[in-house]
Amino acid sequence: MIQLLSPEVADAIAAGEVIERPASVVKELVENALDAGARRISIDVRGAGKTSIRVSDDGAGIPAEELVLAFVRHTTSKLTKLADLAVIESFGFRGEALASIAAVADVECASGGATLRVRAAEVAEQGSGPLLPGVVIEVRDLFANVPARLKFLKSDATEVAAIKDVVNAFAVLHPHVRFHLTIDSRAALSTNGDGDQRRAIAAVYGAPVAAEMLEMIGMPLVKGMVSQPRLSRGSRDGMMLAVNGRPISARSLVYALEECYQGRLERGRHPIAVIDIGIDPELVDVNVHPAKKEVRFRDEGAVFAALQRAVRAALDGSDPFRYRPPETSGEVVTAVSASPLTLHDAATVLATPETNGHGSTTLLRPIGQAGPGYLVAEGPHGLVLVDQHAAHERVLYNQLLERLRTGRGASQPLLIPQAVDVEPALIAAAADHRTELANLGLEYEEFGPRSLRITAVPVELPSGRATAAIQETLAALADNRGDTAIQKAAAALACHSAVKFGDVLDVAEQRRLLSDLEAAEESITCPHGRPTRLLVEWQELTRHFKRNY
Repeated sequence: MIQLLSPEVADAIAAGEVIERPASVVKELVENALDAGARRISIDVRGAGKTSIRVSDDGAGIPAEELVLAFVRHTTSKLTKLADLAVIESFGFRGEALASIAAVADVECASGGATLRVRAAEVAEQGSGPLLPGVVIEVRDLFANVPARLKFLKSDATEVAAIKDVVNAFAVLHPHVRFHLTIDSRAALSTNGDGDQRRAIAAVYGAPVAAEMLEMIGMPLVKGMVSQPRLSRGSRDGMMLAVNGRPISARSLVYALEECYQGRLERGRHPIAVIDIGIDPELVDVNVHPAKKEVRFRDEGAVFAALQRAVRAALDGSDPFRYRPPETSGEVVTAVSASPLTLHDAATVLATPETNGHGSTTLLRPIGQAGPGYLVAEGPHGLVLVDQHAAHERVLYNQLLERLRTGRGASQPLLIPQAVDVEPALIAAAADHRTELANLGLEYEEFGPRSLRITAVPVELPSGRATAAIQETLAALADNRGDTAIQKAAAALACHSAVKFGDVLDVAEQRRLLSDLEAAEESITCPHGRPTRLLVEWQELTRHFKRNY
């Protein structure tokens, strides 16, 4: 039998789409405060949000005569007609937030000189109160009237972490707003709202991390900050992406961001980023998810390209890795949301900045070889230790990419072609990229269903390493797609062609390698993201040997 659901059941179902956990309440209330033009937002949380969530702001507030109406489902001040859905400029617009919260909690709201208490979607009390700016809203006993929902909440620590993530995202995306978050009477976050995004990031992640962020300046559509390659973490939790100030989840944009760090970070490491895409509201649909977590772009390719241009331009300002003794900063590992950040050193302002990521005009002077595979050189800012394999790998990788761009390979024919046994999938990958492989200097013939006969290899590749290099190169092609595949293949070839860690180099070879490294683009890391060199600054040596007085 088909029957109409009672209002309380319908409200509870609708609330489930919007209010999944205490962090959802915080998100909706903070968004309402931002829509009201608030410049100060305070959030007080008790009992992991299940006992109480109190949000106060100094925004426009709700007129006293409209306070009851604000808690009725599908009432909003942000839309008036259907056409307004095409140009959403506010965070909230569905008219569901307050009604959904009130359906599963005891809510008290004060604004415009009036107070209102709503319990389980029913008005319990109304009265007058002090005429203060903005809105004060307290949500108590969340999910008390739907105890089954409480069973699906995680531990208190997990729910608190989710609340912090929500507030942290808004704090770094809206540095002009002052946020203050307390958890069980203890301050968890405080920003000063002065509009400085770096200071907002410092409040969330700490000053050492903020110092390592690179600003995206003068780029259309995209603004924000991304981390230098020497700063990374073991998860993607540090990537905050937003559209018009609204935090979103977008797998394609995460991929676009991480692709910019390819060859700059080691596998399994991820950057920190705060990126806001400012776009015409008509070109983005924010109405595709009940909680507004996802968006749909009219031209996703253009947004993808704009993000990559902005990130790559910022990464051109990356600094080299610098040595710091343990008592100052050393290798710093900072915990943020239980995921480690690796910060190889703190940022330092040099009197004469280096040409970050590109070759400098001053060549390094070789001093000699140390240990199993390090070159020691003198530069304008101090002593430089160079990992000879990583450095040569970067130089060769750049050369291989240039051959791919120009279509002019450099190969050496083998006197005796080498047969290599490979899986059919690798043979198919080789066939799909035959032209690119030839540009890299690798030429072959098919030699049965599971074998290739190699007739030529890149001039830099020692013939004795050809078999292993080819197998790893073809595996990279088979395991990746698009431009990434051939770049991974070039990295594999460069790795097998480079001098090995432990090879002895004469002075001429050292000088040539250092010269090539200085001339190479993105020379801070090898193609796999490992550092190529470490700078020990003169001022650090001066301090150590006490020659600074």
